[in-house]
This record gives sequence, C-alpha cells and structure tokens, in this order.
Amino acid sequence: MAKAKEVWYKIWIDEAWRGPWLWSVVASSLCFNPVNMPWDDFIATLNDSKKLSEKKREKIFQELVQMSLWDNPQIFFWVWVVDNHLIDEINIKQANREAMRRSLVELLRKIDNEKIDSVLVDWNDNYKFDELKKQAIFIIGWDWKIAEIWAASIIAKVFRDKLMSQYSLLYPDLWIENHKWYGTKKHREYLTDKWKVTSIHRVSYKPVKAIIEKKPKLLLHICCWPDATIPIIDLKEKYEVICFWYDPNIQPKKEHDKRLWELKKVCELEWVEYIEGEYDVNNFFDRIKWLEFTPERWEKCTECYDMRLQRSALEARKLWIKYWTSTLNISPHKDLDKMFNLWDKWSITETFNSESKSILKDKLDFLKIAFRKNKWFERSVEYTKKHNIYRQNYCGCIYSDTYPWWKQQFLDKLNEKK
Repeated sequence: MAKAKEVWYKIWIDEAWRGPWLWSVVASSLCFNPVNMPWDDFIATLNDSKKLSEKKREKIFQELVQMSLWDNPQIFFWVWVVDNHLIDEINIKQANREAMRRSLVELLRKIDNEKIDSVLVDWNDNYKFDELKKQAIFIIGWDWKIAEIWAASIIAKVFRDKLMSQYSLLYPDLWIENHKWYGTKKHREYLTDKWKVTSIHRVSYKPVKAIIEKKPKLLLHICCWPDATIPIIDLKEKYEVICFWYDPNIQPKKEHDKRLWELKKVCELEWVEYIEGEYDVNNFFDRIKWLEFTPERWEKCTECYDMRLQRSALEARKLWIKYWTSTLNISPHKDLDKMFNLWDKWSITETFNSESKSILKDKLDFLKIAFRKNKWFERSVEYTKKHNIYRQNYCGCIYSDTYPWWKQQFLDKLNEKK
C-alpha cells in the first residue's frame, strides 16, 4: 500500500494601513490547503491588490471567503486589526507586529503547527513570533510574484476598505473616500487645528501631533517696545505670538522709526513675527481735540489708549486671530481697571443680521494679564541692557510732561490751529 503523502502548510502574511494618519493597521495570514488546493483558473485571476480594480478586488474577496467556509476549505485565513490607540501607545512598528501575530495565532487554530513548512512575510522588520516552531522569513518584493501573498493582500485591503467606508459615514467632513486616510493635500487642508483631530487619528504621527501641539495665535499690541520684551518671551511659551506695532502719536517721526527699528531687533532675537501699523498721527490729534490741556493719565490719555486698542482689535479680526492682548498695562502709571474696561469694549462687536433680524456678536478673547506684576518691568530693563537695545526716556506724546521739546512743539501746534 502506497504511503500517504505528508502534508505541509505554507503561511503568507501581509499588512495594510501602515502609513495612513487614521485608525488601525490590518494584517492578514493565509495559506492554501495542500490537500484541496484552489483551482488553477481561480489562481490565474489573482494579482497584486494595487493592480486590481475595486470591483475585481471585491469579487475575489467574496470568492476567498466562500472558499474558506467549506467543510474541506481550499484556503485558511484570518484578519486582525490593531486600532490607532494601541499604535499611539506602542508605535506603528510594534502595532504592525501585533496585528500579524494575532492573525497568525488565529490561523494556527485551524492548522497543525507541527506541519508548517514555512511562514513568509512581505516585510523587512524581522519580527519574532513565539507561537511558531520555525521562525518566519521576511522578504520584500514577493507581493508581485506569489499568488498566496496576492490573496492575503486582497483580503487585508478589501477588509480595510470596508471599514473605511463605514468611518466615512461617521466622519463625512474628513473626505476619507478621497484621501484614503493618508496625509494627502486634501487631508492636510482639512486638518488645520487640533479641534479637527478625531478619535480615529493616530496622534503619535508627526503631522497629527504637530497639529495637536500647535500653539494658538495671539496678537500682541505693542506701543512701547522695551515693555514688550518680557511679554514676548513669556507669552510665546503658550502662544504663537504676532507682534503688532501701533503707536501713531510718537513725536517726532524719527523717534517713532527708531523705536520701531529696535522692536524689529527684538522680534528677530526671539524669532517672532511682527506687523507694522500705520503712522496715522492725524487720527491721534483728531481724537484728542479739545483735550490737549487735560493732565496726563486723564481724558487725553484714555482717548489715546482707546485708539490703539480699537486698531489692534481690528487687526486681530482681519487676521482671524482669536486671542489678543497689549503691553499698555506694564507701566505702573496706568489705571489697570480702566485699561481692562477698554479692552472689553473692543473685544466684542455687534452687527445686525437682516435675515434673522437679530444682533450677532463677534467676540475676541483678550488676555487680562497684569504685565506690571512678577517683576516684568525690571526684567525688561535687564533684557535691554544685555542686548544693548535703546530705551526711550519719554512716552512719545508731545503733550507728555517728560517730552524733551514740549514747549516749542506745543507752541508750534497751537500756531498751526490758528
């Protein structure tokens, strides 16, 4: 009597979804039944999953599933999914290994481990699987040569695509059907801030992590650059600071330009962006008309602060920056409560919507930080000395008590009005 031919199994493992920014990695382990091999005609239909149309892949997938359900199946396979949370916890390389390992463990429930001839994996990480008597062989490039690898890749890809179609219904704004979960231009254009990162994003991936850790923008109004040095340093730890220089009543113009130049030096030292506001000194004179003779820190100064804050709030809205603040309050000579009231005034604007017949409010978030506390002024003095940066000795206004040429300038201004 002829001796029965010994049966040996060859297992092939492939994965899908290693590179995408979203959700799980999928691995498929598969082997053809050596005592009931798939028909040659069917094997001839197999190809690399990436070279098959979606319709063709789906048809082959359904056939593979049916062939695995018979009493004497022609193929054995199993699929395992490792979600994005575990990927973030153990990294994609180890998550990929775990998906392969678990798919292999489930496949070994269907075949005899002692009868495994070889396990081949289309990858190059050389994972060790403790469940195997004989360790796997990792080879790149077999996916376009071996029918079993083609079958495993088709199963993994179609299984992945079916999951993807379900998640596209849950997250329609993600346009999953367009970018297939990869970091395409469409995906990057959507993922502009951390509020758009979903529960299925791989937050350990650098592009997604960068969005989560991205600092919100803050517009910092500056009218006295030495006062801004320490606020810039401290605020940029939590915010992407954009400095807005606006102080149109600094006299004379060359003094204004000198201070602006020094601000640019500080911004370059601290690697922050800056915006130059216009020098609309005539606006200042219009705002304080008939208030020229009022004492310092009274109505004249209040109008000056109000003008600067109004313009800064306008700039924040123009740039779509939600957070803003000002270095005006670093000086101990200013009334802090008065300053905060002015900031509240310009943080909210109201417009009438003719369609809804209602008032719409647009609110900016003003950071009410008392910069004069925690020795910010003293620290700014140290900073300017360290970097050899010019410090002015008067606020800039020609009506200031400390303006160097105030008498002559004041007389000249009065003569202009006559």
